[in-house]
Amino acid sequence: DAPAHVAVVGGGISGLVFARELASRGIRATVFDTGEKAVGGRASTRDDVDALGRAVSWDHSTQYFTATPGSRFEAMASEWLELGLVAAWPDDRVGVLDAASGTFAPFRDGATRYVGVGGLKALTSHLADAERVDVVRPKWVGAMTPNLGGGGDYLNDPNTNTGAAKVKWDLASSPGARGEKLGTFDFVAVAHNGKCAARLASTATSASGASAAPKLLASLQCAFGVRPSYELKKQRKLILSSVWALMLVFDEPLALPAANKDMEGAHVVGSDVVAWCSNVTAKRRSAGAASLAAFGGECWVVHSTPTYARDNKCPQEAVPANVAAKVKKEMLAAFEAAAGLEPGTSSPAELRVQLWGAANPLTAANVPAVFDSETNTGACGDWCGGGPPCVEAAAESAMALADA
Repeated sequence: DAPAHVAVVGGGISGLVFARELASRGIRATVFDTGEKAVGGRASTRDDVDALGRAVSWDHSTQYFTATPGSRFEAMASEWLELGLVAAWPDDRVGVLDAASGTFAPFRDGATRYVGVGGLKALTSHLADAERVDVVRPKWVGAMTPNLGGGGDYLNDPNTNTGAAKVKWDLASSPGARGEKLGTFDFVAVAHNGKCAARLASTATSASGASAAPKLLASLQCAFGVRPSYELKKQRKLILSSVWALMLVFDEPLALPAANKDMEGAHVVGSDVVAWCSNVTAKRRSAGAASLAAFGGECWVVHSTPTYARDNKCPQEAVPANVAAKVKKEMLAAFEAAAGLEPGTSSPAELRVQLWGAANPLTAANVPAVFDSETNTGACGDWCGGGPPCVEAAAESAMALADA
């Protein structure tokens, strides 16, 4: 028999780790990702030039990650460390910023927090660069159709069931005759979430119109919004929250109060608007990377709270100008207040915003990964396990699906 060929829809950490795990076992994987400039998903790096033509860069989603001692993921992270793809962030440079008092308290807890050297782009590029792994981007996968070879409706007529081993999948950019044909695969793994993932699974139908991948479809059902904990416990679907990312460029290093001068990254508490801020330039310098602001300034990133993102939700693919202006103004003011700066004194040379519509899962499937041998479909991601969403959870879910 010809070697199996697996389609991986989504090129974030989970999809890339899954593809690399398959490749190490002699299985060919093709990763489809919508990233125009690089793979990575929420672990991507935003490299660009500002209005003056200066190179700027931000870690505009994932800020750092940790690894459980003794876990398979810790071994993986240690390998990345040896390769120079990640570095440990000093624990006196990252901590908690109290918005009420404007003071920074470093962790100093001895925990290892990994950051990308020069951003996480090098890491995700490394994961994608493996024998037997092909990356196709930017490419949208909008339809999956069962291909039984010998025909028959295997879900509804046992007499025509040709067996799971013969179930293949035809992928296309969209349903219908106009969709670009992307190939036929022995197994399809969905490595992203949100409405787009659920919509893709809903296109998998049998000849009778029933779902041809019911387990996959059920696992990807989702809704959005911030809800009380007692309501989240009742949910039988994935609940996702959004996050706004504010990216700032300063011509000169930001003049923080003396108490906050060593702050390179902080979880913000006590603010209704911002939840995280980071001096990306200083963080990368601590990780051993050359300064990304050769002009002598700094690049910062600020994340909103889930509640603020919910209250300012809009189509992430086409953010209205008035919404972008409002978010920039309010998030900058909240950042200044939290960091102990006088209102209006930070004077960034440039402000940009990006909405991560499906940033963080608030509920979990409480399974390592989704695997259905009858339909040759599966799913992986940081929303599968029972812990908080993170790089480790994404990678562990990918390894679990590869093991299945």
